[in-house]
Amino acid sequence: MTRALVPEDLARMHPGRAIVRAAIATALGGYSRSVMPEQVIRSRWSGDSEAMLVLRAASSPASTTNTAALTQTTKTFLTALKPVSAGVDLLNRGIMLDFNGAASITLPALTVPAIDFVGEGLPIPAVAGTSSAGPSLIPHKIGVITSLTSEMLASSQAEELTRMVLLDACGPAIDKVLLSAGAAASDRPAGILNGITGLTPTAAGGEAALIGDVKALASAVAPVAGNSPIVLVGSPDVTAGLRLWLRQAPQWPILTSNSLAAKTLIAIAVSALVSAVEGGPQIDASREAEFQSDSAPASDGSLGTPRYSVFQKDSVALRLLWPITWCLRSPQAVAWLSPVTW
Repeated sequence: MTRALVPEDLARMHPGRAIVRAAIATALGGYSRSVMPEQVIRSRWSGDSEAMLVLRAASSPASTTNTAALTQTTKTFLTALKPVSAGVDLLNRGIMLDFNGAASITLPALTVPAIDFVGEGLPIPAVAGTSSAGPSLIPHKIGVITSLTSEMLASSQAEELTRMVLLDACGPAIDKVLLSAGAAASDRPAGILNGITGLTPTAAGGEAALIGDVKALASAVAPVAGNSPIVLVGSPDVTAGLRLWLRQAPQWPILTSNSLAAKTLIAIAVSALVSAVEGGPQIDASREAEFQSDSAPASDGSLGTPRYSVFQKDSVALRLLWPITWCLRSPQAVAWLSPVTW
């Protein structure tokens, strides 16, 4: 009899392992019609009930909203992305919500009423705060198509190789949009720098400029952050400099992203960063598919060139779709500057 997974079980497992195994099982099922993905899980990873849950998540009654183990699976996949994505690490530190079937989530903008001390025996004043519609979370998704050869699927290293493919595809995709100044569009949320003018970097360089820049960023987000955490995200050259100059352990987390232009540093009050992840990644496989092997395929859906046939190359096409989105509760939650002089 298989017992239900508890969070302690999932914490001991490799982050993202269940989703990777489900991807391999789906790919093998797509490669051979005589093989069911569930059979692959049972034969290769006997007892991995979490991977089996991921396979069943696409059909009723299992889903991440009504199955506690699947909710934890989504969180472990996010954890697995942290080493390759500063953006995912950042989202994990903010407020995470769930659409739970809703078309959108509107965040309230609250005005907190002023309160004061009251003397003994004196009447307590009755005050009311006001609320209005704030920013909205609109569902979006990231997606990628890749192919796995039959030799790769049969390899003893299939799990690690597939894990690298999934993580390398998802992590940078999130950073590229989240840490940008791009406006919201029908296919993506706005970057957290959208509409926010960069601060002027401190001149003259050296440690004094570094300290001046960090102080300027902290002051800019202070009205929103208060005493809550501030996270610094920078290009690799900037974060290396921060860690070298800050001789003591830094007070705030420092994250690195290759998607940022050189000499760029961002400060974020994570209490105002809200995201929503609708379940875990959806994984589909096909041995008959053809697709345009291009990171920027034709927008009209035509195959174009180069055209890739998985049947001809004895491969399996693996498609990953992952609903994920975010927004800022206040534009004052983010400040940035570039190019730094240190």
